[in-house]
Amino acid sequence: MSLELELLAELRGALSEHEIRSEVREDVAGLAVSTDAPGVYLWVFVSFTGRFFSWAKGNHQHPVNDMPGAARRIATHVQGLHLLGGGE
Repeated sequence: MSLELELLAELRGALSEHEIRSEVREDVAGLAVSTDAPGVYLWVFVSFTGRFFSWAKGNHQHPVNDMPGAARRIATHVQGLHLLGGGE
């Protein structure tokens, strides 16, 4: 498994502590984070440098060496989508 996929799998575990469902998608090297809208995901990727997670079209980033912080920010983002009533 590549370093990208390992980081995404670790982030998946950290998100589960916030009761956020997600799935590592090897075919796109991304993490599909479930939202309240069926079939709509928040996609999280590892940056080209391997130093950051990025999501929301790259508008949000968080260092991969702070897994709890990244999970907390992504969980907050997903919960905010719920409050707004949709995806991005």
